[in-house]
Amino acid sequence: METNKVELSGEIAEIRTSERGTNFVMIKQIVNFGGVERTRLFETLINAERKDLIDQIAVGKKVRVFGSLTIFKVKKFNIHKMLVEVDKIEPIE
Repeated sequence: METNKVELSGEIAEIRTSERGTNFVMIKQIVNFGGVERTRLFETLINAERKDLIDQIAVGKKVRVFGSLTIFKVKKFNIHKMLVEVDKIEPIE
């Protein structure tokens, strides 16, 4: 297994589309930590050329996504950001 390959599951909370057609999809997970439920959000990216994947996304849909993780520094805000480039999507019933 490659070190930057990831698998995430959750509900699609938001979809934003750039001017070039790239889709930024927020995956929401509800986790229980110390008896307290918390929301975790993961940002994923679907390239405009991947029409097969774009057709599978909708807000509120529960999915499992597979892809490559990239971590980079956003100099403007002096923070590190994680982004998953999606290779495959599976619906969760």
